[in-house]
Amino acid sequence: MKDLLIASGQDGREKALSRFLAKLLEVGAVDGLVVPVEAAAGVITHVLAKDPRLVERAGRPLAPVMPSSAATVVSEIVRKRPSGRVAALLRPCEARALVELIKLKQATPENVVAISMDCAGTYDPVLYREAGGNVDGLEAREACRVCLNPAPLEDALPGMVLGLIGLDDCEDVVVSVHERLDPAVAAVVEELGLASGEDAGRRRKASVQALVQERQRAYDRFIEDARRKAVSAGSGPTVRDVSGVSDRFGLEAFARELAACTGCHNCRVACPVCYCKECVFDTDTFEYEAGQFLRKAGRKGALKMPSETVLYHLTRMNHMSLSCVGCGQCEQACPAHLPLFRLFAMASRRTQEVFGYVPGMSLDDKLPFSTFREQELEPR
Repeated sequence: MKDLLIASGQDGREKALSRFLAKLLEVGAVDGLVVPVEAAAGVITHVLAKDPRLVERAGRPLAPVMPSSAATVVSEIVRKRPSGRVAALLRPCEARALVELIKLKQATPENVVAISMDCAGTYDPVLYREAGGNVDGLEAREACRVCLNPAPLEDALPGMVLGLIGLDDCEDVVVSVHERLDPAVAAVVEELGLASGEDAGRRRKASVQALVQERQRAYDRFIEDARRKAVSAGSGPTVRDVSGVSDRFGLEAFARELAACTGCHNCRVACPVCYCKECVFDTDTFEYEAGQFLRKAGRKGALKMPSETVLYHLTRMNHMSLSCVGCGQCEQACPAHLPLFRLFAMASRRTQEVFGYVPGMSLDDKLPFSTFREQELEPR
């Protein structure tokens, strides 16, 4: 990786970044750019930009919110092997999710130029909008407070990395250019005549390491707290994870955690790695007739309505826990404010440890469900 500097200038580094991104469009290095813009006061949304003037005027690359996962947006654009080349500004969790979607044949890497960026955390979009974009007094989302990857994994999607952590808001931005970046895009970056960023790059890396250590402590506390809540809620069989720590968290306790679920399926829509065009829960498979409902209700005296909400969440866990990148979009989208991030984080942690798999780490890592290794599920 070669470290360069984008000079912030008098307008600040967000405007400098917007100009940098606009330049890629202006000179034709890419055909389109997925970037956050401010559609209204405090309202951030992704757009596929063609006009560099729009990017420079309305681009909000540093807006501390994720209205949706950019991985989902990119997948929608490049799933069918388009002829154009699209650059995308990605937070670390979005880049990791895009890696998983590529493995799942939901995106084509040849058509994507990844511009990954450091992320110190994001805020709930609704609270951010209500505050008019002022984050004073707001707390970062729980998924961000315990995120162990605040900096992009540089080799996961070879492209550019925008370094921000450890640098003051008024300082320049470190641009790390991967040696395997598309030559046409790399040539444009070279033509900009950016100064060397080696010193700033070293400071950034030291700050990233310190932040990861801090996040690791927060994550450990989060897992311990999640276990305590599981034990206090549980009355079912003991579940033992690969670290040897056991939790009593049976199906009844799981159902109580999800009792307020309305069956809206917002979590599935928001999840970047839940990609099925037609979910089985949107088909007539679970459209029972009255007699079936009554027989189900008769077994326990009553049937929660809407029905099958617990089965829905268990099915989601089964389908995507190995590829879960912990972005927290599921919980952010839940109108009932269910603790989905906590529940899915615990399940994903266990399945990923069992298979020794880290989602989004590399395009070369095979998905566990697509490979077979003898004794991989033997007790360790």
